[in-house]
Amino acid sequence: MSAQEVVQVSAAGNARMKAMTALVRRLNTSNRLGVGLLGLVALVVALLFITIIIYLIVDGFAYIVNPSFYSSGVTGVGEEIFNTFYILFLTEIFLFPISLAAAIYLVEYVPQGRFVTVVHFAAETLSGVPSIVLGLFGVLAFSDLLGLHTSRLAGALTLLCLNLPLAMRLFEDALTTVPRELREAGLALGTTKWRMIRTVVLPSALPGLVTGLILSAGKVIGEAAALLFTMGLNNPGNVFTLNSGIASDTLTTHLYYIIGPGAGSTSLTHTQEIAITAGSSALLVILLLFINLVSRGIGRIIQKRITAV
Repeated sequence: MSAQEVVQVSAAGNARMKAMTALVRRLNTSNRLGVGLLGLVALVVALLFITIIIYLIVDGFAYIVNPSFYSSGVTGVGEEIFNTFYILFLTEIFLFPISLAAAIYLVEYVPQGRFVTVVHFAAETLSGVPSIVLGLFGVLAFSDLLGLHTSRLAGALTLLCLNLPLAMRLFEDALTTVPRELREAGLALGTTKWRMIRTVVLPSALPGLVTGLILSAGKVIGEAAALLFTMGLNNPGNVFTLNSGIASDTLTTHLYYIIGPGAGSTSLTHTQEIAITAGSSALLVILLLFINLVSRGIGRIIQKRITAV
């Protein structure tokens, strides 16, 4: 090869190298711009959420630290707090066993095929239905058809329909995270499938089950539209009772009524209405934050103990 050909080959190689370097530089620049843009969007969204949470807590902080705010008087929300936790526990009594049984059946017993696809499609469709529509369904199905009228039980059954798709999918995810080897090892010992599920699968999936239970509890506490027609907006004379057949309101429905259709029509002054709405909003935010943090903490603790064993 002549010297001129060597020079030409070297020049072509240098040109290709420069082109490759330029391409890599452009790709790195585009990657940095993309990551930076995504990070900026995430930061803006996070700051927006944090700002809303801080604003609501600061706006109602003066009221939630006042002991009279938790009284059962006209300006207090003691009755609404009791009703909120009452409807939470009543709903979970129905929601947890039904959704867990459905998840076990779909994951452990039914072959993954058309039936499971149809069930998931129906659950996703139901989860996309507005809660106010499910509230109207609750009036027709539970209040009228079953004769429960406007009551706590009718509200709990409506919340069951509203939260069943979410709880079922969360429990399914928790069960599917259990390794197949554990199931096979249990069956290899000669045990029955149901005993294997009770003694192997459920304990291993316990962190996810607890997390799903608490997350669904947060959604129950924050729900209002589904309870407007089924549970009511007013309390009877004796609200501190376990009677599920009476009508009552929760923190969210009381907040809606005070700031919405009931504004100016109650015995409360405008200042008292503002105080109740600000304090109730801050209290709800703190409750939901507490529930989410507790769910994560309990899930980690159970996971560590199971892993250690």
